[in-house]
Amino acid sequence: MYISYKNFQGGINNLVVVESNGVVTTSIKDTETAIRTHKRKLKRLKAKQK
Repeated sequence: MYISYKNFQGGINNLVVVESNGVVTTSIKDTETAIRTHKRKLKRLKAKQK
């Protein structure tokens, strides 16, 4: 899991980007929210493949 920060709408490092296995998730709130959402997204994609 790779976590990076990007600039969004004039802010400085206010967008958290989480990437793994070609799946990208973003969050403006905080890092924990981005990771939680990313894990949920991976779980949903894994269930969809079955």
